[in-house]
Amino acid sequence: MNFGLIADGNRRWAKDKNLSLKEGHFNGFLTIRNEIFPVLEKDPDFKSLSIYGFSTENWKRNPLEVKNLMNLFKEIFDGWISELIEKKVRFVHAGRKDRIPKSLAEKLKKAEELSQKFNRFTIYLCLDYGGRDEILRGFEKIENTKNLNEKTFSDFLEVPELDIVVRSGGENRISNFCIWQAAYAEFFFTKKLLPNLKKKDIQKILEQFKNRNRRIGK
Repeated sequence: MNFGLIADGNRRWAKDKNLSLKEGHFNGFLTIRNEIFPVLEKDPDFKSLSIYGFSTENWKRNPLEVKNLMNLFKEIFDGWISELIEKKVRFVHAGRKDRIPKSLAEKLKKAEELSQKFNRFTIYLCLDYGGRDEILRGFEKIENTKNLNEKTFSDFLEVPELDIVVRSGGENRISNFCIWQAAYAEFFFTKKLLPNLKKKDIQKILEQFKNRNRRIGK
C-alpha cells in the first residue's frame, strides 16, 4: 500500500512560536524524517510515502520565502539521502525539473540514480508538483493513444496509486495533490500542524485506516 502526505502547517507553527518560516519548514521536515517515515517503514503493508513538499501553485508565494525554501531543500537533502541510501530506501523526485534551481535538480537526480535499485520502500518527493500538471505531462509522453486505458495511462505518471492520504494543518482539501492516484484513497484530515505530529498520531491513523471497509465500487 502507498501513503500520501499533504505536508501543511509549517508556516503557522513557526508564526505561533515567533520563529522564522525556515525554522517552521525545517521542523516539518524533522517530523517527516523522525515521526512519519519510521512508522511507515516498519509497517510491512506499506511500500511508499509520497510527500507533497512544494506545489506548482506555491511559486505564487513571496519570492524570498520560495528562495529560502529551495535553499533549505538543498541544505537538508545531502544528509537525508545518505540516511535513505543506508536504509536501502529508493528516492524519486515527482514534479517538474525545469523550474527548480539547477543545483537542487542535480542533487535530486543523483539521489534517484544512487537509489534506483532499491525496492523495499520508496519515498516520492513531490517538488514543483501538481496533479493536473502531472496528468498533462503524462499525456505528452504518450505516442499512441489507441489502446490507452486507466492502467496503461498510470504508467506515465510519477506517483503510484495511493491507498491513504493524510493532510495536516486543519484544511479539508487535497489542493491538486495526486488527483488521479487518490481516486480511491482513504482521506484523513488532522487539525495538528505538521511539526506537531507524532508517531502515535500516525499509528492511530493507520489503525483507523485498516478498520475501514474499502469496497472500491463493490
